[in-house]
Amino acid sequence: IERAIVDKEVRNGYYHPAMYQIAQGIASIPGSALLAFLTTLIVMGMTGMREPTWYFLGMFLSLLCAEALAQLVSHVVPHFVIGMALVAGMYGFFMLVQGFMLVPSDFPSWLRWTHDIAFHTYAWRSFMYSEFGDASVIFDSVQLPTGFAVLEAYEIDDVNRSNDMIVLLAYALILHLCSIVTLHFWYSAFKGRVLPPEGSNKQ
Repeated sequence: IERAIVDKEVRNGYYHPAMYQIAQGIASIPGSALLAFLTTLIVMGMTGMREPTWYFLGMFLSLLCAEALAQLVSHVVPHFVIGMALVAGMYGFFMLVQGFMLVPSDFPSWLRWTHDIAFHTYAWRSFMYSEFGDASVIFDSVQLPTGFAVLEAYEIDDVNRSNDMIVLLAYALILHLCSIVTLHFWYSAFKGRVLPPEGSNKQ
């Protein structure tokens, strides 16, 4: 429904498609913040995980990336169901290559680049560092006696959470920029105005 309305309004010159995408991005912020806040309350309350501020920030920026990617796919794929399936497949793929199931050194050389383009990578390793990156985290284990040993096992012992948060923010902004470019090319192909059907204004 929204696509048809935007098509008509943009092609009639009511606003530029960039303004539509910027409005979409701004509108996604309150919902993402609320969802991240509720998730932080529930997860922290149930598990007692450490550093809720970092958890909230990582979750919030991850949701912004997810929203931005879904919007970009919706501009490229005309069918809603196909778009949803594509987005779900991409998120599932990103979870596979984020570094939890396979550490980066175990990736085939031709697949290693996928670890860097998945926004899940930066959120997950920041969550891991917040939980295990402290000298007070000790386990009764020979293989993994400390939290730092866990991070070393996953090859994320040198994580800089601030840098990862910046990467997530830049990731979302780049996706929105790609959406703006996509919409610009999409609507530049249609120069004519969309007029209402004849007789639609008659009483």
